[in-house]
Amino acid sequence: MRLLVLLWGCLLLPGYEALEGPKEISGFEGDTVSLQCTYREELRDHRKYWCRKGGFLLSRCSGTIYAGEEGQETTKGRVSIRDSHQELSLIVTLWNLTLQDAGKYWCGVDKRGLDESLLISLFVFPDEGLRLQETK
Repeated sequence: MRLLVLLWGCLLLPGYEALEGPKEISGFEGDTVSLQCTYREELRDHRKYWCRKGGFLLSRCSGTIYAGEEGQETTKGRVSIRDSHQELSLIVTLWNLTLQDAGKYWCGVDKRGLDESLLISLFVFPDEGLRLQETK
């Protein structure tokens, strides 16, 4: 049994969290937040993406947005991403945050087999100023 667990770990773990970036980001309702996920040189030409973690499996995502051509910003809803081959990084920007945006997200790179990915937690705090204005 131990051999099976060790073998499973060797097969799954090499690509897990191979990207570098923040593990957590936070902002208030209405804010804009940006983050940068850096990747290794050999992943330069692979397709990059950002998505909300949906289930138990790594590949389960919702609201996936894929980066376009190198240096070109791609926008979907209130999220934009840009792949910079020069900086070896994926830049993700989320604007006009809502409380519903809070959750876990994958910054990922498509590759044969398991994707390279980084799990990031987004925390969104209520904007008390907005809440006070709404109650008046």
